[in-house]
Amino acid sequence: MTEVGVGLWAMQSSATRPAPYPALYREFVDAAVLADELDFHAVWLAEHRLWYDGYCPALLHAQAAVAARTSRVRLGQAMLVAPQHDAHGLAANARTLNELSAGRLEFGLGLGHRDTEFDALGLRRDRRGRMFEEMLDELESVGARIWLGGMATPTLDRAARRGHSLMLPQTLYTNELQPLLEEYRSLGGAGTIGIMRDTWIESDPASAERARARIRAHYLEEAGAWWVLKGTVGFENPEQLERQLGRMDRASLIGQPEAIAEQLRADIAAGVEVFALRLSYDFTSPAELAEQLHRLAEQVVPLLRDAA
Repeated sequence: MTEVGVGLWAMQSSATRPAPYPALYREFVDAAVLADELDFHAVWLAEHRLWYDGYCPALLHAQAAVAARTSRVRLGQAMLVAPQHDAHGLAANARTLNELSAGRLEFGLGLGHRDTEFDALGLRRDRRGRMFEEMLDELESVGARIWLGGMATPTLDRAARRGHSLMLPQTLYTNELQPLLEEYRSLGGAGTIGIMRDTWIESDPASAERARARIRAHYLEEAGAWWVLKGTVGFENPEQLERQLGRMDRASLIGQPEAIAEQLRADIAAGVEVFALRLSYDFTSPAELAEQLHRLAEQVVPLLRDAA
């Protein structure tokens, strides 16, 4: 059965939409309550630290407030940067959240990629894989489904070897899924396959193009300032940055409900079982987000019910 979740909340107060942090966290909880009412599978959060916009660095704490006000929606991270945490403390917090929410944790763990974050915490980024392996022994005791983020062979091998699920990035094209999943299965992987997709439902073509431009501007700032592309930060490599933005644009789901459902069905046919559809960006107002959640639940999800 295909499960549709929504995200990716990061509680960012950016130049695009400055806002008091308490208000952003309250807005997240209110949106998660609506997602619960609309019967979405999960709400997914993203973690980073040391960026001017206050990008959420404590996902489990933010989701504890959601656990108190909801009854069904699951609580996922896409992703929590595991090597930047103490394994014992992280396991204890995750176990508490899982217990408070009656087993609703979807434990999403990634390696991280920003040198700045590792440097500030006194950690060596080149040892993150080894640190992650050591941490997993303790994190697996939490008792929740574990999602590993990424698509490189070491991640596929780690997920297969340890029996974990995969959460794939939104930059993957549908035609790239089958060979990647074949590699994962060939390594012995038997977990659930999830993918993130940037999404915006808009039937009017002009409005859809405006939404596309807003999403592109969101990623231009993020990718340009701190994504490492071919060994350099994005803005220092404009040609590679443009290629990456083009890939994200082509992989996104923007437009009419029927067209979005068709693209999701293609992902399902390729092996995707869980979606984390991004509707929450730093520019999204609470009213816009509520409207998008309703459109997704009422206009797109029903079109997926017969997908296999």
